[in-house]
Amino acid sequence: MPFNLKLVPLILLMLAAFAQPGLAETAERPAPTGGVLSLLPPPQTTDHSITLAGRKLDYQAKAGTLSLLSGKGDVTAEIFYVAYTRRSPDDAAKEPQRPITFVFNGGPGAASAYLHLGALGPRVIATGADGGFLPSPQKLIDNPDSWLGMTDLVFVDPVGTGYSREAPGQDTRDFWGVNQDASSIGAFIRLYLAQNGRTGSPLFLAGESYGGFRAALLARTLQEDIGISPNGIVLISPALEFMLVQPDEFEPLHWALELPSLAAVRLRNDGVTGDALREKLAEVERYALGDYLTALASGLEQGGRLASQRVADITGLPLELVQRNFARIPTGLFAREFARASGKVLSPYDGTIATADIAPESARIAGPDPVLDRSIPALTSAFTGYIRDELNYRTDVSYRLLNGEISHNWDYGTSRQGYAGVMDDLQRARALNPALGVVIVNGYTDLVTPYLASRYLVNQIPTLGDAKPIRLDVVEGGHMMYFRPDGRRALKEAASELYQATQ
Repeated sequence: MPFNLKLVPLILLMLAAFAQPGLAETAERPAPTGGVLSLLPPPQTTDHSITLAGRKLDYQAKAGTLSLLSGKGDVTAEIFYVAYTRRSPDDAAKEPQRPITFVFNGGPGAASAYLHLGALGPRVIATGADGGFLPSPQKLIDNPDSWLGMTDLVFVDPVGTGYSREAPGQDTRDFWGVNQDASSIGAFIRLYLAQNGRTGSPLFLAGESYGGFRAALLARTLQEDIGISPNGIVLISPALEFMLVQPDEFEPLHWALELPSLAAVRLRNDGVTGDALREKLAEVERYALGDYLTALASGLEQGGRLASQRVADITGLPLELVQRNFARIPTGLFAREFARASGKVLSPYDGTIATADIAPESARIAGPDPVLDRSIPALTSAFTGYIRDELNYRTDVSYRLLNGEISHNWDYGTSRQGYAGVMDDLQRARALNPALGVVIVNGYTDLVTPYLASRYLVNQIPTLGDAKPIRLDVVEGGHMMYFRPDGRRALKEAASELYQATQ
């Protein structure tokens, strides 16, 4: 799911309360006529099967849109979704007590195709062992690690992404913001559950990056504003507190939380894996939150003198470069300089993936990102072909995998600290529902949302005596660790604990 460094981590967040004019439920119906909405076909249903863990699973796929209504009953938007429902042995179309998981990516401005065709769905895009995309045409394969064996799935595209669109004349500001987005997605969840007879099903949410922020916020607002209590949430490479994502020259904590991820890239480049990787990173983590943070807090120049040699040793960057930056290593600088000698630049989304440097004389990376930018044509072509040829959903509406207009115009709201954050919402959700399960999964070599930031934030909140503890997992890979087959498997294993209680 992704995240655009040029815009500010294209998969991040921002908080605020949660208030929006009511979006009423309505019976499912054909899309309204007029404008682009008239080009959206009615829902299409197809039957399929897959073998998971040696057992055949029959399922039904449904691709379509649901109408959101204003308090006056006017259509405000059509939200596109793809739902997968296991067919029970007696051929019943639905199992009302089976878990159901609503899935979304981040951005803000990303469609759900990343998690859909990369991680959770029954079909996934074929990639290399390192998660790199293969040459076109893209190939879809059955996903042995699909979550469909644990839960029914509903992949949701927020308004302005995928095939989801606002109604003609509707102001996009009604949807493009922290509060507005949570309101519209919450209304969609309520509507889908009601229309499909699933109000009694165990409910789960899964989101990546800004989608993780959205899921944590929804865990509270679904309870307080709609009256729906989720059973669990899975936060994948989440950006939970914006103050830790945006580098601040007067706040050294960002640099400390990022350092172990830079170390992970260097160690993986040296072939270190498994227990050896974890042991070495544990040492870096202690240094980062100990002597390194103390050095940075002592002052810009003093901190640089105290920490530069150790930071150079940890990151593999030239000492002179580290000294020039006072031992504070911006993500873009590391991605630009780490492999300069070999004529390559790294992807901040996964520091183990590199591409040719098309402008070696430039101080900044001039070429495309080998993960994010390559994902756009690969996933767009794979998804549009899949939805047309396998799910029988045909439309002339353009598919928007990443909509930069949304991220440019997003209303992040305000918070007491000046930065958006969702840890307070997560704590409130857990207090409202002590049985709420929370799993957070990060990748070691993700430089966009470093894994130590998630651990740091969880350690800053008080224990809630009767609430389930939050599970933290760090796996091989980067921001979209699931494009690696082993990362996809590890992600499923981490999440499976949430669903076992409902079996």
